[in-house]
Amino acid sequence: MRYGLIALITFILLTIISPGMAQSSQRGLSVIPELNKPGNWGQYHALIIGINDYERWPRLQTAVKDATVLRDLLVSRYAFDKKNVILRTDRKASRRQINRDLRYLAQSMRPEDNRLIYYAGHGQLDDLTGDGYWVTAEGAMKDPSTWVANSYIKAILSSEKVQAKNVVVIADSCYSGSMLRGGPSLMSLDDQRYREKIAQKAALRSRQVISSGGVEPVADGGAEGHSLFAFYLIDALRKNDREVIDLENLFHTKVWKPVTEIGDQRPNVGRLKTPMDQDGQFVLYNATWAREQQARRAAAQAEQQKQIQAQQKAAVASAEMELQRQRFEMEKQKLALEREQLAQQKVLEMERMKIERQKQEIEYAKLQARLSEMEAKQKSNEKLADHGRSKKGPLLAAVSPATTRPPRAPEGSYKLAIFPLNYFTANYGDGYLQQFEMKTLQGVAAFAAENDRLTLQYSYQTIEDNPESVTLLSERLPGRELEVWKKKNIFAKKEPDWKEIRKIGLEIGANPIVLGTVDVGEGKMEFHVYDTENDRLYTKKYEGTWLQVPDVAPKVVANLLKDFLRGQ
Repeated sequence: MRYGLIALITFILLTIISPGMAQSSQRGLSVIPELNKPGNWGQYHALIIGINDYERWPRLQTAVKDATVLRDLLVSRYAFDKKNVILRTDRKASRRQINRDLRYLAQSMRPEDNRLIYYAGHGQLDDLTGDGYWVTAEGAMKDPSTWVANSYIKAILSSEKVQAKNVVVIADSCYSGSMLRGGPSLMSLDDQRYREKIAQKAALRSRQVISSGGVEPVADGGAEGHSLFAFYLIDALRKNDREVIDLENLFHTKVWKPVTEIGDQRPNVGRLKTPMDQDGQFVLYNATWAREQQARRAAAQAEQQKQIQAQQKAAVASAEMELQRQRFEMEKQKLALEREQLAQQKVLEMERMKIERQKQEIEYAKLQARLSEMEAKQKSNEKLADHGRSKKGPLLAAVSPATTRPPRAPEGSYKLAIFPLNYFTANYGDGYLQQFEMKTLQGVAAFAAENDRLTLQYSYQTIEDNPESVTLLSERLPGRELEVWKKKNIFAKKEPDWKEIRKIGLEIGANPIVLGTVDVGEGKMEFHVYDTENDRLYTKKYEGTWLQVPDVAPKVVANLLKDFLRGQ
């Protein structure tokens, strides 16, 4: 239960200011504001209070959200300037602060201004005096001196020094109906002169109260995190489709019925009977609706202007028809000339395509010749291999199998070893792979032969045209599998096992070591030169076409070996 505000209790309504105040200069004011000008309704000010978090009283659930959403709605839709709206929630809603805010608003109001006060929180009656209080965030349970007295609020609202034209207090709390005196002066929304009449009422001073219930408790919980009363009040403000509406009508047409039927509470609207009340009305100006209507009118005017322009265009088009008829003969001549130019361009294009096709045929013939040469070379190598096997068995090296020592390397040169190269493709046969692989080995051997600082000492297979310069690794490591390419799992690609590679290199005294992988079909290659002594790796990648592999691969390895030598 939300223990309500007894805000502005019976004493505010019974104990009113002296009759002398009835002679105020504001009495009888009947100036009607010029319609459709929001500034003529006066400025709107608000003090909005919502307290959930009490130091000593039971915690409430919806008061802060009710207050915050109401603040945002008034600012965004109802012409409340954000700088004129004070929001106090939880511990910021102290007794001292609320008293200051009430006094500040009272002193800053002008005669044409409007003032809205909203309170959601605990309220209490003094059993001894019957006076009512707003219970502030730090208020004690049984100490009225720590609360905001309704007698203080009464004095401010009733003072003739409070120049505000229209003041409304909206109390969403238990027992809030105890502050009402006098019934509503409701005007029909269907009245054709409603706008004119409400303008007259808005020009008179008013002191009104809207409560969420009578003299009974009201629910703290409701829909969408709001109290029942706040939910329907906020919903009514959001869905209001009138430019101006008085709060009494908004309450009776949109809030009273659902709150009464659903919540078993009796919301009401009434007045503070004080000489400062001249039976005026607190009128809300729906600035958002007005802007939307203005936009609709602008759109309608734009559409009308568009139709006028369309009519003008139709007239111009009619005149253009005659002009087009006169131009027709000229267009025919122009089209004939363009056709002749297009025909000439077509002849030129056909000639260009013919030349391009001839170029392609020449390139294709070169490619076919190269492929034929490679196939012939492959067949020759296969015959030579077959002949060697028929006489001596498998050819593993160009040196005697009895040779177990590598040939002596020149003094101070590095002993180069070529470990297995990983050549593969999905597009060409093994014959091409062997030729490309051998081309790489020959290129490495040629580079080493030309460099005094390198000696090609070991190779994983025989190198053509260089039969006596290297020792096969299978002879240097008899009985051992040279497994230097491994997969981390069955789905991964093969990668070098650097730990095993360094172990073998140190064992046989080889430095540096060359190895790499080449996808011939994609023209992708990656070569490595490994410095076994310093555990240093030189790597280079290259992407091209499969035709470039035989020429580029040896050059890539040669550049890596140059990097190795520069690093020593």
